[in-house]
Amino acid sequence: MTPQRLSISEAPIRVMVVETHQLILWALTKLINSHRPGMEVVAVAGTQCDALFQLPTAAPDLVLMKYELAVTAHQPDLPEALTCGRHTLLFAQELETDTLASTLRCGAHGLLSRRSSADEIVKAIEKTHQGELWFGREATCLALNALRGGEPARPHPHHDGLDALTPRERRVLQTVVANKVRTNRDLAKILFISESTLRNHLSSIYQKLGVSNRLDLYVYAQSHLVTNTAEMA
Repeated sequence: MTPQRLSISEAPIRVMVVETHQLILWALTKLINSHRPGMEVVAVAGTQCDALFQLPTAAPDLVLMKYELAVTAHQPDLPEALTCGRHTLLFAQELETDTLASTLRCGAHGLLSRRSSADEIVKAIEKTHQGELWFGREATCLALNALRGGEPARPHPHHDGLDALTPRERRVLQTVVANKVRTNRDLAKILFISESTLRNHLSSIYQKLGVSNRLDLYVYAQSHLVTNTAEMA
């Protein structure tokens, strides 16, 4: 499903993305810029220091930053320069009760999981920019489970997921990764299948690999080197 485009009645939301993983940085930039003129990426950085250096020139309204870069043992609070006059939204690899608590303590305005859908990321940026605190469904469930004293349910990626894929699913995975931001319609044409069939294949692939969306799939693909044609044969 294509994310809803933002209203263009106001000036675009100027976003700085701070992320160490180049593939995630690229995907987030593509996603945000696809919603022009509602929002746009005005700067990217791979470290907190780089982000602080670019702040005066980039003048972002919102900083979307990797949680692990924002919160460290020796620096539990976000620098004042990042929070002064702008909103900060953190993007965590894994959500834990401590992650949620640290997000609130460090001065950030919201928290997203790497498993968040494109729609949720866009909505979080919009709502955070409007001054709201944003904690997605996964973070909310985590907080509720913690209050009840229970253990949160977590996805368990299959380490041997690639072995579980059928030859056709391997071909679909290779095509999706190779063509990156192509739409389902484009991918279906390349594979000579219907969009419905493609969605069924993707649903099965997501389940077998323990991922939730395209962004997760790209990261999984890179870490397991599945873009190599020889490995996919």
